[in-house]
Amino acid sequence: MKLDQLSYSQLKVLMAVYKHGQGHQAANELGMTASSVSRTLKGLRDIFKDALFVRRSCGLIPTDKTEQLIPLVKKLVDQYQQIEQHHSVFSPEESGGQFTILAYDEFVYAVQKVVNEHILNEAPNLKFEIRTLSHDCTAEVANGDIDFMVVYEGFEGKGLNWDMFSETGDLYILANSEHPILDAQVDLSTLSRYPLLELDNYNDLTCPLLVNLCRELGFEMEVAGYTDSVATAMRLLAQSNAVTLSCNQFTRQFVDMIQGVDYVRLPNHLAKKIREYRRTDRDIGNYILYGDINNSASFNWVKSKLTYGLEKEWRLASLK
Repeated sequence: MKLDQLSYSQLKVLMAVYKHGQGHQAANELGMTASSVSRTLKGLRDIFKDALFVRRSCGLIPTDKTEQLIPLVKKLVDQYQQIEQHHSVFSPEESGGQFTILAYDEFVYAVQKVVNEHILNEAPNLKFEIRTLSHDCTAEVANGDIDFMVVYEGFEGKGLNWDMFSETGDLYILANSEHPILDAQVDLSTLSRYPLLELDNYNDLTCPLLVNLCRELGFEMEVAGYTDSVATAMRLLAQSNAVTLSCNQFTRQFVDMIQGVDYVRLPNHLAKKIREYRRTDRDIGNYILYGDINNSASFNWVKSKLTYGLEKEWRLASLK
């Protein structure tokens, strides 16, 4: 084979194997079989007269030749993607590839539903890995290891972009369905009598927002514990007198389906104060986070479908 036979698909395989260090992961990203990736690598080795990757226990290690090639290959792939994005006709039903989506626990079901109902019906060859987000993965989003994050806060960072699919509106107090708070006037004096179970994904706040607000007005609120699991939170609430603060319509929708837990809407003046507190740390709202690395037509199509689908699901949940 000669250099003038080098193709866009071969360059994409080279970049994917370099990125993942594993042939099967590169295959998943590109919507190929592992054997197809192996055949492509064989062709590339013939073109460049180099092994390109050496297999080790930790994966495929790039050779010096590959390290020299990657900056040039990246430029070529970026140019091809621009042509693909602006001048090719995108066909969802023929598109392949794999996308990794991490989401807060409260969003995972909605994301899965959007993928099944809004995306796979039109693009059945796409593959998705959808996992619960439990730590800050913004670096992985920026470098392209993760395609999308679904979160209810905005993040600053180089190489990060986000689209808001809904604003944070009403806030709710969740509690045991027999809890006195559900029939009482919801104010800080009453809330501070009960321990708070913090439904928190990052534990990035030194003190929960509701506890801070109580202290500001001279009330002390005990913290019963922390969890990033909605299912765990529901079981703990059902078995105790603790309360939880939630800003998520999907969580409220989930509560409607289970016994033993109910909710009451937080008064507007308290909800407004809590939103103001949170904005001092991060912009609040419900966002899809993504990086600058992938500008392919399929990536942008999935992004638009994900944004539209989650916006629709949030709106439907808000009406109930």
